[in-house]
Amino acid sequence: MKTSYVVLATATATVAVGIARLVHSERQNRQRLALHAEEIHQELISDAVSNPELRVMWTAPGELPDEEYREILHCNRLISLLSVKFRAGLLDRASLRVQARWLMAREVGRTHWATLGSFREEEAVDRIDRTFNAIMADEYAAMVAVDAVAT
Repeated sequence: MKTSYVVLATATATVAVGIARLVHSERQNRQRLALHAEEIHQELISDAVSNPELRVMWTAPGELPDEEYREILHCNRLISLLSVKFRAGLLDRASLRVQARWLMAREVGRTHWATLGSFREEEAVDRIDRTFNAIMADEYAAMVAVDAVAT
């Protein structure tokens, strides 16, 4: 009877290890896909920054002057990079908050978030996106409050 328990325990442990490996492999695959999608996104933004015709195509009529939109696109590159680094586990909440504070201390960061932050919140698909957006929004609000006190 004891031998069958040992065999069962060994089989159960083997299955558990196999499941853990599958979960880990799936997580790594999702991270690789996110990083690859970010590469493509960065190329698209780069194209839009360097090509006025593409900027016009992606800007709604009457939204922003061309130069301001170029600056926002540059800022979007950084925000997108921070987002994928956070998703891939390369930034934790504390380090993301430091980066967000640095970004929102700059006018272009606040302009970007005021213009497109609500869109990022609408397109959030999971808790990681919502956490990222909440941290960015918190730092944006903090800097807007600092600006209000200063003026």
